[in-house]
Amino acid sequence: MVLDWYTECMTNSLDVFLGIDGGGTGCRALLVNQLGETLGTGRSGSANIMTHYDRAASNVLSASRAALQEAGLAEADLVSIPTYMGLAGANIGEFAQRFVQEMPFKSCYIETDAVISLEGAIGDADGVAAIIGTGSVFISRMADTVRTVGGWGFTVGDLASGSWLGRRLLQETLLSYDGIHHGSALTKTVLNRFENDPQTVVEYAHTARPGEFGELAPLVFEYFDKRDPIARRILRRAISDIEETLDHILSDDAPRFCMIGGLGPIYAKMLSSYYRGRVSEPLGDAVVGAANLARKHFSQGGQ
Repeated sequence: MVLDWYTECMTNSLDVFLGIDGGGTGCRALLVNQLGETLGTGRSGSANIMTHYDRAASNVLSASRAALQEAGLAEADLVSIPTYMGLAGANIGEFAQRFVQEMPFKSCYIETDAVISLEGAIGDADGVAAIIGTGSVFISRMADTVRTVGGWGFTVGDLASGSWLGRRLLQETLLSYDGIHHGSALTKTVLNRFENDPQTVVEYAHTARPGEFGELAPLVFEYFDKRDPIARRILRRAISDIEETLDHILSDDAPRFCMIGGLGPIYAKMLSSYYRGRVSEPLGDAVVGAANLARKHFSQGGQ
């Protein structure tokens, strides 16, 4: 648990629950009834509370209001609906506490987006999820014990993520420009994007956010399929990092293992045969996991 917050006794006269999935790429909200049936959905922009707090707050509210509107509920009802949020950055510092105190929800539980992703992927069972998108984190649940590995953010973590791939690609582009590494069609393409000026690359990297680095990631996969040596070098390192982490968190008796997130299913096909053979299809996605956890957590009064 990151934070469990009640400003007053919980009431849920509408018998509905709100799940929110907020990550570096976007935010989704799902409003469900007691049976888990969808009543309304909403979508907005990124909601990483560590990298862009104010934008995350705005986007969480925007997605939530859209879900209520689709369900035919008034915006004023938002304050009384029990809400379970899984947000990127919620495991760092005091961002989660500040966020939940400033939001209008009377009954709110906040966790990292990894927890709701795991719930969506494996349901009530034990298992492991590798969540790789703009960022990356690995999470397991065995006998009610939840454990995470990674998820430390772009600056010092997020190995194999889209942001990591983009940054590594820019590094390789500059190494090839300096003649330290042999260049390739991929590095030439990247340099062309920056007007063949390495200084422009540096200026871009200095201010770019994780999601902007991640916009370069599709190029790595595109040129990997073309057998580009730089793309292959980058992805070999990414796969090595993934498998090294799986060696640490994925036990032989874990009944379910899912590769999820924007890049997870792509990487799943690139793993060594042992891990590739253990991958299962996820039961659902992160926002479904958040809504299910909202029903579980608040149906019995919170615990």
